[in-house]
Amino acid sequence: MVFGSNPTGNGDELSLFIGNRLTSGTILTIDDDFVSLDLMQDLLTMSGYRVFTASEGQEGMDLFEHHRPDLVISDIQMPNVDGHELLRKVRAVDDTVPVILVTGHGDLDNALLALRRGAYDFLLKPINADILMNTVRKALESCRLRRFERNYRHVLEERVEERTKELARTNEFLQGILNSSTRVAIILTDLEHNVMFWNTGAETIYGYPSDEMLGTSVLKLFPVEEGTVESLGTLSHFMHSKAGTVQENIGQVARDGRQIVVSMAVSPSFDASGQVRGILILGQDVTKEVRLHEALLTSYRKIQKMQAASIFALAKLAESRDGETAYHLKRLQAYSRVLCVKLASKDRYRNLMTNQFIEDLVQCSVLHDIGKVAIPDTILFNPKKFGVDEFAIMKQHAIHGGRALQEAADESGEPESFLTLGKDVAYYHHERWDGKGYPFGLKGEKIPLAARIVALADVYDALTTERRYKKAFSHDEARSVIGKERGKQFDPDLVDTFLEVEGEFRQVRDMISSSLSNGRGVGVGF
Repeated sequence: MVFGSNPTGNGDELSLFIGNRLTSGTILTIDDDFVSLDLMQDLLTMSGYRVFTASEGQEGMDLFEHHRPDLVISDIQMPNVDGHELLRKVRAVDDTVPVILVTGHGDLDNALLALRRGAYDFLLKPINADILMNTVRKALESCRLRRFERNYRHVLEERVEERTKELARTNEFLQGILNSSTRVAIILTDLEHNVMFWNTGAETIYGYPSDEMLGTSVLKLFPVEEGTVESLGTLSHFMHSKAGTVQENIGQVARDGRQIVVSMAVSPSFDASGQVRGILILGQDVTKEVRLHEALLTSYRKIQKMQAASIFALAKLAESRDGETAYHLKRLQAYSRVLCVKLASKDRYRNLMTNQFIEDLVQCSVLHDIGKVAIPDTILFNPKKFGVDEFAIMKQHAIHGGRALQEAADESGEPESFLTLGKDVAYYHHERWDGKGYPFGLKGEKIPLAARIVALADVYDALTTERRYKKAFSHDEARSVIGKERGKQFDPDLVDTFLEVEGEFRQVRDMISSSLSNGRGVGVGF
């Protein structure tokens, strides 16, 4: 359970918060830009957070009231309910939940206005992954501490009201709670950073006994090379401003010289008159978690790169036999992504166009002609028009490719993977909407959607690229050809979608063609 997710709170939650490790938390992201929304969802999910998404403000508020997440990240500029209105509604429901607003460089005034109205922070587009993750971690710790403080205050008020005559025993009880925690350091210093309280959790994490730390400077825990001493040197001024809580993972040094990482929340400590008299530090040793997370993330990225590179190398080998280049494959991937992203904005395809589907399709689209490795050179390199028998053999490349990828999918033991999509693309990318294609003569929606998408992207690239047997068409000529094949060779919905994003197709063609003419590689060194 994430402490503070229940707005009522009780004494048990107080001990759970102090005695147990903090969990990752839940995040609601709202943006009408599906590319930005998917990017944030991927980054946050990969970091272990539970993520809910919405494409507009009212949908976001419905999800917020239903799930009560720990953090909201929303675009400012949205139709209907914009970021400012969303901020107001969220704070009216639960003012412990931080709201981070996303804005463009040209809208900083709007972002600053949102900060004055209670937003936790704002991010500039395009979003930097490191800045996003740091801001999210700080916001979640702020939310948890606010809820802790709210529930803690609620517990104290109830106890004071019910047991006024037992105030001394209550104070002793709270002192016992603070000292009984062996996994959370609770440290109180004066404004000169001298330690006034040092609990059992601090002894466990840092190795210093209480009698050795009381009256000494807490700065001895901070390595000079980290630059932390300088930042803490200005902490008193910050605390006097009563600005709230600072949270960060900070490198520290234990008594035995070990380098550790502590998730630290630093807050001002007030006296009975409301004056800042010291600094309250809550800390948890997250060294193992941070190192494990970094190792897992590095391994995951390496595996992704190795998989993508292996698939691309295999596809390039097949394409090179037909005189094609890696640039054709890169363009094909880019065209397929453009179509998928646009389809994801349409109600009919929104549930189909998941992030996983799009990434798998983009990755496997280059395997469409993998079956050409089985076609004899005498046919594959024949510069003349194919005869009936030669064309029949050439058409077999779809069977060869589809069968090979089907066997690979079966061997992997994963019934649904990028290999499954690759099999569909290889088998069916020469089928036609009107049923006159090959190798099976499938018609309409019986042709898998992945194959229909790659087929249109492949034809556009073939039309606009010079081949040994033809000159390149202009973009306008290619658009005209594809438009005439609506409902014949191509899915009418996909043709309509292509016409909506034809400008992006032209940009992809020009960019990758420019890279080729300038001798620069595109993504892979070919």
